[in-house]
Amino acid sequence: MRERAKEWLKFSLDDLEVAREAAKLGKYNIAAYHLQQAVEKAIKGVIVFIGKRKSLKTHDISVLFKMLMEEGVNVPVEVLDAQELTEYAFTTRYPDDYIPVSAEEYEEAYEIALKVYEWAKGIIEGSEGGKGI
Repeated sequence: MRERAKEWLKFSLDDLEVAREAAKLGKYNIAAYHLQQAVEKAIKGVIVFIGKRKSLKTHDISVLFKMLMEEGVNVPVEVLDAQELTEYAFTTRYPDDYIPVSAEEYEEAYEIALKVYEWAKGIIEGSEGGKGI
């Protein structure tokens, strides 16, 4: 399960990198979408790591955190802030639901997404010594 969880983490990192590049081009909506995806994939990596095989077919970060907390995983408050990124899965991709994302909103979301990635990496790769679970 660790290898599969690491795959989720790799995809999360890819989304963080794509977000950074999109932001350099001033494409903050696309960047915000990829930040949401990075968070979603990092959390799903933790879910896989702890051995849960429930359906992971949701973009709702709150639902994913709830799954972890129901299994006794400690989710720090600063990581829980990522719940606000859920909206970027929908409001940044299509003209009908479009809500512009500013550079400041992007930067705040990037910091949150990076915290989630580092937290998930600590659990999956063991750098926290299992302290996150």
